[in-house]
Amino acid sequence: MQRSVFLLVLLVLFRVLARAQEHRTLYEVSLPNVSLKTDKGERIEFIKVIMRCGRFVAINSIPDDWSAVVVGPSSEVTTLTMEAGHGTAELWHSSDLNGFITVWVAARSCFDITVSLKTGYYEAPDSHERKISFKERDLIMKRIDSKAAPTSSLAAPM
Repeated sequence: MQRSVFLLVLLVLFRVLARAQEHRTLYEVSLPNVSLKTDKGERIEFIKVIMRCGRFVAINSIPDDWSAVVVGPSSEVTTLTMEAGHGTAELWHSSDLNGFITVWVAARSCFDITVSLKTGYYEAPDSHERKISFKERDLIMKRIDSKAAPTSSLAAPM
């Protein structure tokens, strides 16, 4: 009897977790057009994404010779940083980051995402850096079908 109850509870739990995965709200994230001073050689060197009440489901694009690090959720905040390995790998256009990540909105009521870029250029005798930040309302967030996105063997958080 106890074994039957345990199996029934386990079966119900797996169904609930499977449904949570099926009904995820996923977005592919792009940046708006960023006007860089390309005549002076300004390029994107570094990207930082901070997200609350959401998860990174996929990094869809890592530019050549860039590194990417995701720090898992701590107090519902998760972070992605991406950085050029050296100057020649820095990006000339923000469009190179179109659809670069897919995120899952865990709880719409507290969801928040910001993306910060660090750009730079050298104009003798000085180096120039600029930080550009985008809030959720500034980003291009294209809703995608959760069945088309990568899935995890782990269940969605409850």
